Amino acid sequence: MTPLPYPAGFGRALLRLPVLLYRLGLGGLLGGLPLMILGTRGRKSGLPRYTPVEYRQHGSKYYIVSAWGRRPQWFQNLLASPEVSVQCGTRRFAARASVVEDSGEAARALYLFRKRAPLVYDALLALLSGTPSVNQHTLPDISDAFTIVRLDRQPADTLPVAPLEADLAWVARTGLLAIVVAFSVALFVRLRRP
Repeated sequence: MTPLPYPAGFGRALLRLPVLLYRLGLGGLLGGLPLMILGTRGRKSGLPRYTPVEYRQHGSKYYIVSAWGRRPQWFQNLLASPEVSVQCGTRRFAARASVVEDSGEAARALYLFRKRAPLVYDALLALLSGTPSVNQHTLPDISDAFTIVRLDRQPADTLPVAPLEADLAWVARTGLLAIVVAFSVALFVRLRRP
């Protein structure tokens, strides 16, 4: 597997954008997208860490594929402490993370990702696995090249990692208020002109 280079600069900011949306109180806007905020506990600091990841759901199981293999900090954190919190849109729940070791389950997880956008995922999976081409029939052959995590939903009264709070919601409200005021003033000025 050829891991993608870690994103930097604008690419990193773009990948972190869902975290900012949740902090602005706009996380519900992501409810229709297959993006979750994965809450892990830092393996060294013990502090909550939040990472936006793409997922696919199959029944009560959620699957995540790491484009960077086992290198990401979120992956290392969940290996050290597999009890995680998940935020999908407005839903929050506890889950237990485990690495998918079974090649059949890994192929099914890759199929779930590919099913949503076959052309995009065929190209991406081929690039990451180092094979010339990928289709639904070759997924079992390349499944061992990927780091796949399964999240099993857990019944819990409290989340193992505090959810990402909307601590910047005031910014979104203030911005919206400023837009409404500016629009109202512009409309008033326009209507006052002879």
